[in-house]
Amino acid sequence: MTTQELVEQFIEQGRKQGMAQGMAQGTIELYEARFGPMPPALRSAVEAMRDLPTLRRWHLLAGTGTRDEVHDAIAADPAGRSS
Repeated sequence: MTTQELVEQFIEQGRKQGMAQGMAQGTIELYEARFGPMPPALRSAVEAMRDLPTLRRWHLLAGTGTRDEVHDAIAADPAGRSS
């Protein structure tokens, strides 16, 4: 693997991590705007999640679902799952 390929791979990995962090933060903010402070266990699960499709699903649910639906969805996925 060339140096250029390594740099490009590193940049792409950083981009994906940044997207996941941004999606997690947005999900927490949306939840808190609708329901008040997010319980610490849920916040930890959201912050630990790195799977973008899961974070997108949680984000949409935080904007459209009930508090119980959001809690159930986040509790059903293993915290810290990465992809």
